[in-house]
Amino acid sequence: MIISICDDSPVARRVIKDMVLLYKERRKIPDLEVLEYDSPIPLEEDLKKIESDIYLLDIFFPDGNGIELAKKIRLRYRYNPIVFITGSGEYMMRAFRVYALRYLLKPVHMHELFETLDYVFAKVWRQEPKYFPIRTLDGTQNLRYSSIMYVEREGQAFLVTTGSGRVIHSVTLRKSFASRLKELLADERFVQTHVSFVVNIDAVEVYHNNCMVMQDGREIPISRKFQASLKAKFGYDNE
Repeated sequence: MIISICDDSPVARRVIKDMVLLYKERRKIPDLEVLEYDSPIPLEEDLKKIESDIYLLDIFFPDGNGIELAKKIRLRYRYNPIVFITGSGEYMMRAFRVYALRYLLKPVHMHELFETLDYVFAKVWRQEPKYFPIRTLDGTQNLRYSSIMYVEREGQAFLVTTGSGRVIHSVTLRKSFASRLKELLADERFVQTHVSFVVNIDAVEVYHNNCMVMQDGREIPISRKFQASLKAKFGYDNE
């Protein structure tokens, strides 16, 4: 689960982020990640490689406008919740034209933000109660399936790359890569493209004959062994 905060005020970002991290702690959500942006420009650039589950946006920026940013988010991610947290109510009607979930006025109260996040998380948990456990040197981490972009074998261990770009290293495997990923592959979103790679189809930007280009730009190889089954399952055309 990724929450992106976009506000040009360092103080406002800090306040909102602290509330989100407190929410994470109180609700015991292990895979919640927070991304911070001080301008619409870098967030817009990241849209093509990082999908956030929730966007918390200000409206007024020296170099942009939160409503216009929301329109660009909607072009790529139609249903992801957008919450405006801003200092004026004058854009409220325009905000709901881009299907904002909430319009909160600063200073935002913790109970308002918690209530909004509760609504979003309840919806997500109903749709996807699945977690993938990863044993690391720091203990076991449970990643929500939707947060996983791809898994890569590295020697006798594996690396998991999340939608935010975070890379998680597992401890040494006691079983084969395929066996360890069997549970993940049972979910229709995940496919094996190579003896060393499993990808989340929802995070694929482009299919080529011998690789898949992921949202972060990484080219994941497709070996001959898996080409026919992938083409049959997903009906993509070879280039």
